Amino acid sequence: MSRMIRDEHIDLGVAQGIITAEQATRLRALAAGTAAPPADQSAAIDPDDERFRLIGGFNDIFVAIGILLLVSALFGLSSTLGSGIVFAALGMVAAWTLSEVFARRLRLALPAITLSLMFAWAGGIVAYGVAAVAMQATGVMAEPTTSLTWMLCGIGTALAAALHRWRFNVPIDTAIIAGGLACAVIGASGTIDAQWTEDHQPLLLAILGAIIFIAAVCVDATDPRRVTRRSDVGFWLHLLAAPLLVQAMTSLFFGPADELGVAKAIGVLALFAAFGLIALVLDRRALLVSGLTYAGIAIGYLLSESLAKDVSVSLTLLGLAALVLLLSARWRRLRAAALNALPLGSFRQFVPPASV
Repeated sequence: MSRMIRDEHIDLGVAQGIITAEQATRLRALAAGTAAPPADQSAAIDPDDERFRLIGGFNDIFVAIGILLLVSALFGLSSTLGSGIVFAALGMVAAWTLSEVFARRLRLALPAITLSLMFAWAGGIVAYGVAAVAMQATGVMAEPTTSLTWMLCGIGTALAAALHRWRFNVPIDTAIIAGGLACAVIGASGTIDAQWTEDHQPLLLAILGAIIFIAAVCVDATDPRRVTRRSDVGFWLHLLAAPLLVQAMTSLFFGPADELGVAKAIGVLALFAAFGLIALVLDRRALLVSGLTYAGIAIGYLLSESLAKDVSVSLTLLGLAALVLLLSARWRRLRAAALNALPLGSFRQFVPPASV
């Protein structure tokens, strides 16, 4: 029996690089019985929109709710019956089985993401539980330390996500692997020298964030038009790297947020502006979103120096709202101006082209 090609199949073909966005537009026009638009006028996906697949329909949300209910049930049973490793292993089996249906066969984006997280989370618990039992049995230690727990869970999470990626190739799996490895590095550092890790935590987070950020930029460079699944991989890596970089670099350069002065507040805003420029060039908004909190704290501090606290909070929120809306409305023009003004050289071919 023949099967008809639906819109989701065409979208999947674009995401996997089988056809281009331009070809998809022309196919839809042909199926609708209208003349296909000329190649130079087709509505190809604009990289400036920073699209990624999350919800294809309400069925995605419905399935995701079912998965969350399953996770809640397994967590509740493990807490009640006291067998976390067993229920985590059952969670891995359930996530893998459901991924075969919803991620591999039906290609539902949101359920695939939820199942990826579920499988990796359960993998981290299993790795920690097995290692803890082995340590107790061999008399190495009664219970892993906090740093060792981070390391074991991070390794287990990364390995589980790598296995899930090998089978199902869900874009978020790469970011989960990176996050797991980052946790493992932090845990290993704490296990080796807990005091050094505590004293140099911002530096360590900045280094890890920079590595993940560079990996994200490299992935984006292989698909500057943002038409393949690699674009989604880059999106999730940026979403992981941005808060690490922003939090770590703000703490590294300006100290805790509750110790701001006028000079430090201005410095935080300058750093936010630098992140904004990088976001414009790369056409990734994650850095800006992550920096909004610190920018708000800095603006609020400067306003509180001359205004009442209640008024300064309201004006800060108003200013941030105006900034976000202005950037959203003028993003393309600002990108075009930034790309024209900056001497990017050969790097220009690896960033999305600007459109006005």
